[in-house]
Amino acid sequence: MIHHMERIRTLLEHPYYRSCLQEIEQLEHDRIYCRHGLSHLLDVARIAALLAADRKASYPRDVIYAAALLHDLGRLKQYTTGQPHAEAGIAMAQDILQDTAFTPQEQAEILEAIGGHQTGAAPDSLTQLLYEADEASRMCFACPAAETCYWPEERRNHTVLL
Repeated sequence: MIHHMERIRTLLEHPYYRSCLQEIEQLEHDRIYCRHGLSHLLDVARIAALLAADRKASYPRDVIYAAALLHDLGRLKQYTTGQPHAEAGIAMAQDILQDTAFTPQEQAEILEAIGGHQTGAAPDSLTQLLYEADEASRMCFACPAAETCYWPEERRNHTVLL
């Protein structure tokens, strides 16, 4: 059986994944609001893993990381075609996941989490963990662009505590 962190390495080294991240970085180069590059994705992964551990959720850490590392890939399509990023990200992530050793069930859970990461879901579901981690990763309390941000006040993160 393939080592769990090897599955993440396969994802991170996937040519399509790397290309998408590079394009998102270029498209967001002058963005004054939150960006969606690898730094954000890793923040979300680490926060989601902490939330899962605190709640004794049974997801393997690499499944949590895969969902987090893939959750904003759809930003590329959002910026270039206008398609909602959570929706677009499902197909993009599926193209990458098929080249990894994640099981079909794990892939389905990851894709479901990507699709629902803006709305949340059942408590302690992978979707909910990803939603909460994505929200908690934002530093709205210290954002120089907060005055013009489109995020409603109730979604903004005003703390560093989980």
